[in-house]
Amino acid sequence: MEARRVRRIVWIALAAVLMMGAAGMTWRWRQHRATAGVATKGADMPGMAASGGPPSTASPAATAGGEPPAIQIPPERQQQIGVKFAAAQLVPAHVEIRAAGKVAPDETRIAHIHTKVSGWIDDVFVNFVGQPVRKGQPLFTLYSPDLVASQEEYLLALRGRRELKDSPFSHVSEGSSELLRAAHRRLELWDMTPAQIQVLEASGKVSRTITIFSPVSGVVTERAAYHHGRTVTPDLDLYTIVDLSRVWVLAEVYESEMENVEVGQTAYVELPYEDKPRTLAGRVTFVAPFLDPKNRTVEVRTEFPNPGLLLKPDAFVHVRLWRDLGARLVVPKDAVMDTGTGQYVFVDKGEGYLEPRPVKAGLEVDRGRVITSGLREGERVATAANFILDSESRLKGAFEAMGRPQPGAAKAAPAGPKLRIEVATSPSPAKVGKNTVRVKVMDPNGQPVNDATVDVRVFMPQMGSMAPMEARATLQPESAGQYAGEIDIPMAWTWETTVTVRKGGQVLGTSRTSITAR
Repeated sequence: MEARRVRRIVWIALAAVLMMGAAGMTWRWRQHRATAGVATKGADMPGMAASGGPPSTASPAATAGGEPPAIQIPPERQQQIGVKFAAAQLVPAHVEIRAAGKVAPDETRIAHIHTKVSGWIDDVFVNFVGQPVRKGQPLFTLYSPDLVASQEEYLLALRGRRELKDSPFSHVSEGSSELLRAAHRRLELWDMTPAQIQVLEASGKVSRTITIFSPVSGVVTERAAYHHGRTVTPDLDLYTIVDLSRVWVLAEVYESEMENVEVGQTAYVELPYEDKPRTLAGRVTFVAPFLDPKNRTVEVRTEFPNPGLLLKPDAFVHVRLWRDLGARLVVPKDAVMDTGTGQYVFVDKGEGYLEPRPVKAGLEVDRGRVITSGLREGERVATAANFILDSESRLKGAFEAMGRPQPGAAKAAPAGPKLRIEVATSPSPAKVGKNTVRVKVMDPNGQPVNDATVDVRVFMPQMGSMAPMEARATLQPESAGQYAGEIDIPMAWTWETTVTVRKGGQVLGTSRTSITAR
């Protein structure tokens, strides 16, 4: 009797232990399922946490205050994923624009050499293109019957003046003086120099040929004057002489950078092919009033001194335009996330909380990016972290869940099981231009989701001076749970891709992936 009672107690104890073990395993299994439901990768349902990465929680204080909820990441976890911080600083800033430039002659320093009379060239003293000449240097000698006749008329007028200057008749004396002045003026207009006219007066002999001198200093760039009998007329361009002591550099500046370019601005030029590049300083003298429709650039003319003819026409150079912006609030460039419709930074709120805050970002300067609104001096922002780079697509979804729906967005359905969304392109990989996108949508049980509206958006954020780009497509039902449509991909790139599934005016789920176009 006593032994039976002992066995009964033992069996009861064993049963209790087994029941407690089963209860514990069930509880652990449910906990595992609940955790997996938060962190599972795939299509995110509205109202759920962003997929992938460590679990994060919202700051109750921030949510209650109506401000964007802060994401909590423990400091030790921040260190593991490489989060770093930098303070927003009010510092002197300047913007520098780099552009390709081409050297060109100063069009106001180009001289064309013509004769005023017809004739023939006798001797030529400047013999080749590229030869430097000085102002007053002989170029060639010219025989012209008109010049010979004008010299003879001048000598006759000179003798008549000498004989009639003492005439008792004043009109005779004055007439001889007027005739002499007219003959002298004609020789001047036909480019005889005062020295040549003085030699003619002193010798009293007509010169068969007249020497033509250069009116400017420079370099010969075109030549049509040749020896021994070349016929010339007033319309013939015998020499083109360019003064290269000052030259133009024509720079092509992108339209997005034109707000920082103005006449009088300081400019610098560097020769790219020198072992020890030298920098020359000049200034902007003209900005073209029109845009090149092919390159989307504006021609900016800069003027530079050219000692030693270092800058040669048609040479390519590097141009830098520099503009002082004064004191500006600046953060590192990597701290700003551009979503295409706005910019955000992550502000350190302390104790592991990061607040995603919208800001107005301005120009990129030497020390980072200018912030015009949304941030105060001294606030710390996350920068240069793998966390930000790896989580950009998830954070965009988090922003939409913070109560900032886009205009016209559909009302989200209550949180529930996740959809299974598969995306494929034809051809694969995608190409630049039109591609066929196919999306297969299934519920958690693997059953196809029919009669839904499926939207696909591909997006590329802003990079430097290149504006953000995106393309959208609404797919049509193709078969059970499968939808297809065409999307036009603008350029070769790995595009961030968002697939949104709606039904009955409610968002059933979204999926974030990427499409690579080649």
